[in-house]
Amino acid sequence: MSKSAYGRGASKKKVMRKSGKPAALHCMVIPADEETLILPTSVMAEVMEFQRPAPIEAAPPWLLGQTEWEGRQVPIFNFSALINGTEPGQPDRRSHVMVLKSLSDSSRMPYIGLLMDDLPKPLTIKEPDLKEVGDDKKSLGVFSRISYEDGEAIIPDIDRLSHLVRHAVFGALPITQLDS
Repeated sequence: MSKSAYGRGASKKKVMRKSGKPAALHCMVIPADEETLILPTSVMAEVMEFQRPAPIEAAPPWLLGQTEWEGRQVPIFNFSALINGTEPGQPDRRSHVMVLKSLSDSSRMPYIGLLMDDLPKPLTIKEPDLKEVGDDKKSLGVFSRISYEDGEAIIPDIDRLSHLVRHAVFGALPITQLDS
């Protein structure tokens, strides 16, 4: 892999435990509309049932609104609609929201909510089992597209997603797609 699944700037050398085995990434596989996402468990705060969020005035279609969670307003977004520039589908009875730590050091918005089609599933992946497959679309909010033993998935760029959501909620929305 040319980029590390553990974050930008991480060393390319293999991380080995004392046992001599490669480090494992503990994560969740998340069904998100047309995409399958893989996120490390360290960025997840909670999974909750979907409740129709309160709309946000002049929000882009991918930003569904805000919902209350632990006394805070958490913006809910549709990942697939954001990266593909499509209209979001209608959530159904199986839909859930994964509350994620925003990673943007923002006290205004420490959490964001990712709409999921169903409940996430735990997965442990060893680094040698990950293969980067590239992102020809250069989608904003995508850290990497990978293949692993069960198929292909996207590792989202949580930092970039946090910035996009924050700008959509509070105004001054930055660019939403890269020029080819």
